[in-house]
Amino acid sequence: MVLAAALSFAIPVFIHRNEYNSAVVNYTRNASPENEATLKAESAKNQQVVLRTHLWGAAFLFVLMNLGWFLVRRWSAKSSDTA
Repeated sequence: MVLAAALSFAIPVFIHRNEYNSAVVNYTRNASPENEATLKAESAKNQQVVLRTHLWGAAFLFVLMNLGWFLVRRWSAKSSDTA
């Protein structure tokens, strides 16, 4: 699981959300406390999406690696039995 998590978190995740983009544009045009609060809230939502994506990626890699390990062990056991 550690290897799957390391591989998953090493790959960057690119999130495109229109709400975040509009919050950035509004903050750059008018740096008011309300726009800053909106930008921080949207940034937090982006970080949650990134974390969720990393966790799903780690779970997928974990299952994929275990399936590969199972198939390799099964294939090597069959080839050693026939030899």
